Amino acid sequence: MKEYLLNEIALRINKLSTEMWGKEKAILIIGNHPRIIETEQKLIRYAQADQSILLTGESGVGKEIFARSIYLFSKRQGKPFISVNCAQYQDPNLLTSELFGHKKGSFTGAHEDRKGIFKEYDNGVIFLDEIGELSAKAQGMLLRVLSEGEIKPLGGNGSIFINTQMIAATNSNLKEMITKGTFRQDLYFRLCQLRIDIPALRERGDDWKLLLDYYLNQLNKKYNVKKRFSKDALAYLENYHWPGNVRELKSIISIGFFSGNGEQVIKPQDFISELHQDNSRKELSQDIAKYYEKMMDDGRCFWEIVQKPYLDRELNRSQVRTIICQGLKKSSGSYKRLLKNFNIPDSQYLKFMDFLRHHKLKPQAILDRN
Repeated sequence: MKEYLLNEIALRINKLSTEMWGKEKAILIIGNHPRIIETEQKLIRYAQADQSILLTGESGVGKEIFARSIYLFSKRQGKPFISVNCAQYQDPNLLTSELFGHKKGSFTGAHEDRKGIFKEYDNGVIFLDEIGELSAKAQGMLLRVLSEGEIKPLGGNGSIFINTQMIAATNSNLKEMITKGTFRQDLYFRLCQLRIDIPALRERGDDWKLLLDYYLNQLNKKYNVKKRFSKDALAYLENYHWPGNVRELKSIISIGFFSGNGEQVIKPQDFISELHQDNSRKELSQDIAKYYEKMMDDGRCFWEIVQKPYLDRELNRSQVRTIICQGLKKSSGSYKRLLKNFNIPDSQYLKFMDFLRHHKLKPQAILDRN
């Protein structure tokens, strides 16, 4: 593994998870963008608190990976850990029974007593993924676990006291669900005492390149080949919005790898049909527009609004190039007029041009008329 793929915290997570679960199941959090490092730092701080934690983020960002990472740094490390996907249970009774247990005959199909996960994993850590799928009844029972530390099995009379840490995750907007009456507000407040928002892949600058490099290398090693993505393919992916996040990226890498009639170079046509093209263009243009408008409409300077986020890796090269291209269209291709629109002093013309050349940011389709 190339060490530059993992920052200091990610290396610690990888080492601990390897010791706990072995190399095949070890955790990799690949990326060096400030947003992902900030998330990892928060993860370690919150893990020490031994409180319930809510993880939020879009589908495919890796919420279970972060839940397992929290467990590794928690006081309960080494005790039982289990992951439960709440969405996989179509029958509300089955999920409630799975979590809290039941007594024989409490519902159709309850042929014997069942302890339930909260009891079986007492003193351990339970990860509840897609918690927005919980029924109203299960939400009420979960609230009692969080507030009183007790469960009452379905059909049972007495309460059972437990000491379990819970990590919950959702890609749903729980506030909207509260407004619609499908999620309890009091449960939401209990869950949100400690919250970690996992950034989307498109918010992590060039981290997608590190992920692509790693997963492609894994496939190359497995099948003893040396496939690579063409420049056109990489350019296409750089402009993509990644609505499916890391999960989608891994899928695209796999599709491209096994397409192309055995050729060594992966081209756009090998995977392009799998991308959500309309969605990516719309969202990407909206993301870029806010930077462009701050200069054109609010009078803010390019160095502050675009250069700094780019150097901090909050914007990637393709996004900055698009901003410049939009500005050149507005200024009829003149870089000198562009400086005025971007609120850069005339005396900094050479500095601006040197910045573009050094970082390969000059749009190729528009000629410099100066």
